[in-house]
Amino acid sequence: MLHVITALNYGGAEAMLAKLAGQHGAHSAYPDPVILSLLPLGRVGQEMAARGVAVETLGLNTIRRLPEAMARLTHVVRRYEPDLIQGWMYHGNIAAAWAARVVRGNVPMLWNIRHSLHDIRAEKRTSRLVIRVGALLSRRPRATIYNSAASVRQHVAHGYAPEGAIVIPNGFDPRYFKPDGPAGNCRFRMRERFGIEPGPTLVAVIARRHPMKDHATAIEAVGRARRMGHDVHLLLAGAGTDALPPDLQSTCDYWLPRNRLSLLGDRSDVADWLPGCDIVALSSAWGESFPNILGEAMACGVPCVATDVGDSRSIIGEGGYCVPPGDPAAIAKAIVLLSDIGTQGRRRKGELGRQRVIKEFSLPAVAARYAELYDTVLRRSPSLPDKAGMPRCAG
Repeated sequence: MLHVITALNYGGAEAMLAKLAGQHGAHSAYPDPVILSLLPLGRVGQEMAARGVAVETLGLNTIRRLPEAMARLTHVVRRYEPDLIQGWMYHGNIAAAWAARVVRGNVPMLWNIRHSLHDIRAEKRTSRLVIRVGALLSRRPRATIYNSAASVRQHVAHGYAPEGAIVIPNGFDPRYFKPDGPAGNCRFRMRERFGIEPGPTLVAVIARRHPMKDHATAIEAVGRARRMGHDVHLLLAGAGTDALPPDLQSTCDYWLPRNRLSLLGDRSDVADWLPGCDIVALSSAWGESFPNILGEAMACGVPCVATDVGDSRSIIGEGGYCVPPGDPAAIAKAIVLLSDIGTQGRRRKGELGRQRVIKEFSLPAVAARYAELYDTVLRRSPSLPDKAGMPRCAG
């Protein structure tokens, strides 16, 4: 089976693909995976290769290399002769459509979209073009997997084919993402490790620095919570958060004292210290479909505050609070509510979130849904599954 993905850096789509690649031996429907990245290999690709997964790259780091990359794509496809092709993300989906044309035989092809499309004008010009090309080609795949119902509705409204649209949520391993113990050892160790005082309520925003993540709103929200009389410490982690641009740094300087801000940058060890956080906040203004960090935090028993973007509201359930995007006062109020209930109150709310992840979004259950779809397509069944948590979506 050939998976074609835009890139293999740390991100939601890359993380889900890496999880599925690790599951191929657990289900007979998973052929041995071959992973093809359009861009040069990032850390996720290197980690998968180190585990013995076949990983290839087109090295497409500039548009001038497109002809060379297309020739290499044809070479890779014909060398492996996959019996199923799965695209991931907009560029990867279009490349998968090309791969399906050049492979020998009538090989089924699937797409996977991990992005919401609240307002296409918010996307970069090149992204808007690729999205529109995807809409024109969207009847070619046997099925298009979305990780949220909101994403299906938004893409269909922008011209994507409703036929074959299937929702499979992100999956999380509750054995890997697990809560801190009763003694709070993880909380103590992570604060010691990052130089954070033990007293404040620790709010973590774990997201790459990008306009859609709206870090400025999160920073202001924590500042407002502090001005409401709560000692709150803000931790920022994710690509680009180790050195903030002048506008965000000025926002931090206005709202937060220097000893109540930690900038961690990109991290590959989030699961080690995530259970030690008191609250995880996601302040995205747009673009979220199924944010991985919510599932990871909830699996760790950490209550969440998230903006109502994508499927965040239905994901959180009783594991936290969902507020309107772009509203720092609403995020601040939710932080204050979670701060006021104390450690034990947050632990009880966090347990509700963890049980929700185990019931609805556990990795084995989600992997089984992919396996059922792959098995159905490989058997060339005339109809795609409507059951096992994979609803057909027509708009």
